[in-house]
Amino acid sequence: MDHLLERAIRLAAKVHKGQVDRFNKPYVLHVMRVMMRGHDMEEQVLGALHDILERSELKPADLVKRGFPPRIIKALDHITRRTDEDYDGYIERVMQDPLAIRVKLHDLADKMDLLHVDTLAHADLKRYNKQLAAYHRLKKLVEVARANMTVQTARSRPGA
Repeated sequence: MDHLLERAIRLAAKVHKGQVDRFNKPYVLHVMRVMMRGHDMEEQVLGALHDILERSELKPADLVKRGFPPRIIKALDHITRRTDEDYDGYIERVMQDPLAIRVKLHDLADKMDLLHVDTLAHADLKRYNKQLAAYHRLKKLVEVARANMTVQTARSRPGA
């Protein structure tokens, strides 16, 4: 899996070369921060890849050819926003995949980190509030899943 991370980083650097964020900073820095927030190799690989389908002509089949596993490609499909969907519909689709949820939380946390921002416009505040609402929805799902796992683990122990 380590070599997959290296491949994901190289692909992200190639795809995002020359792209900038809304503050005119290299977009690949956002991608790398999302990757670095990952708690395991799957989260890190998906973090590196999370915006490549939206910001390039690549398709999931291209990633299959490059040797990325189906699990990563499935989560990437869930975390990639489609041009014809509204934000709430997009978040609903993200919520269908546990890996996509975890990486979207990293993505939103980075986008809401105001340390890289000099000035916020009204549109930035509206976007921030929308992202914050999505973050809390996704975070609650993760917390409920963890609580359910804890209960199931306790029930499966001998003598419980």
